[in-house]
Amino acid sequence: MNIYFAAIFTDLVRQSVVWNRVSRDTVANIMAEHRYLSQSLASQYGRRHENFTGDGHLYLFESADAAVHFALKLIAYWKQRRRSLVGEKIGQDLPIRVGCHFGECSRMADEDAWIGRAINIAKRVESTADPDTLFVTQTILELIDLPIYDFSDAGDHELKGDFLPRRPLYRLSSVDRAALAARPEEKMTAEDWFLRGVGLEGGQCIKFNEELECYQHAIRLRSNYPEAHNNLGILFKAAGDTAAAAQHYQEALRLWPQYPEAHYNYAILLERLEDKSGAAAHYSEAIRLRPDNVDARLRYAGFLDTRGDWAEAKHHYQEALRLRPGFAEAHNNYAIFLEKRGDLTTAESHYSQALQQRPDYAEAHYNYAMLLERLDRPRAEEHYRAAIRAQPGYAEAHNNLAVLLHESGELATAEEHYLTALRLRPSDPETNYNLALLAQARGDDHSAEQYFRRARELTAAG
Repeated sequence: MNIYFAAIFTDLVRQSVVWNRVSRDTVANIMAEHRYLSQSLASQYGRRHENFTGDGHLYLFESADAAVHFALKLIAYWKQRRRSLVGEKIGQDLPIRVGCHFGECSRMADEDAWIGRAINIAKRVESTADPDTLFVTQTILELIDLPIYDFSDAGDHELKGDFLPRRPLYRLSSVDRAALAARPEEKMTAEDWFLRGVGLEGGQCIKFNEELECYQHAIRLRSNYPEAHNNLGILFKAAGDTAAAAQHYQEALRLWPQYPEAHYNYAILLERLEDKSGAAAHYSEAIRLRPDNVDARLRYAGFLDTRGDWAEAKHHYQEALRLRPGFAEAHNNYAIFLEKRGDLTTAESHYSQALQQRPDYAEAHYNYAMLLERLDRPRAEEHYRAAIRAQPGYAEAHNNLAVLLHESGELATAEEHYLTALRLRPSDPETNYNLALLAQARGDDHSAEQYFRRARELTAAG
């Protein structure tokens, strides 16, 4: 079956220069992080196929506009990500090249693999592109909404295997967000609304509502828009409207049954709703459709752990870390899993690796400190303090540090951390009880009785 796609090829520049200077583990970590970033962004824009090879990374999109928006965001995000990942560690930059062409592609029989001239040309366009630049063919320019892009002529190029002797290429540098936002609503297409929504940076209530409206407009203009339904599901789940979220996930999967991200997101919702069989089915389907989805594997591992399927949970933790060795959250969660199973040595190793990747990871510092309370109490104190530096409002860390200080006789400092924990969590019976013990140790029986009484009341109410 032949289908027309916008083919995107990406590759890192000067790889051999970098690879000859660093360890094999560093190479694997850089490539895994690059792959994770590009896959995460491509999934937002509804890529229909992806393939990672030694020659580069291929994505296929039904829409030329979606492909270009993805490519430009990937270049911008990789610039940010590689500063800490590459520059500080190896003293060598590692920019990205991206090429795009629209044309006919053919799916190989019984395989999720695609071939075609469009893919071959996209690869040649990518190899011609400047560092940190997107090059496109004239076919792409003819298909995209050109007034909202900044572009320039990149000259005529001879591309190996191309049927044209020389092909004109163009440099696309950015999306004019102001021009897109200023467009009259009556002239906006469903895809315009979708791309405007994906382009918004989340977090603020105003932008949340604006993003919601964008996807709703997209669906009003095109009801069979699975990516818009999936993104609406994410927004409604975040807002606590689980019924609306479920409805949109279900519609996304009805329209595109092989949509791995919708299966994954729906599984998270079903897990929250205590539909364990449904959650398991959708986690499994998400991973079957996209075996290298490390986020799905990590969530599924935690889900399997709660169900007591420890062997399968361990497999998915290990797969997540094989696919993305620098995944700090996976190291932390796997360490918790191993600690519960009694493998303290391996757990400690994974806590350390989590903190190597993210030195300001407050939760990993806290979890590691709890483990070290059994192995090395002075180091436990160090990690509780590190958790508090990273997250000053971490009530549990304040309480646990206070307990260590209390037990070592540093009552004044312990009291400071107990009171901070109590200010952050006034209804916590444990902290009230601990303060009662401290007051008792200091001979303040009146305060001790007040805290004991409060602890009893909170325990009874809870």
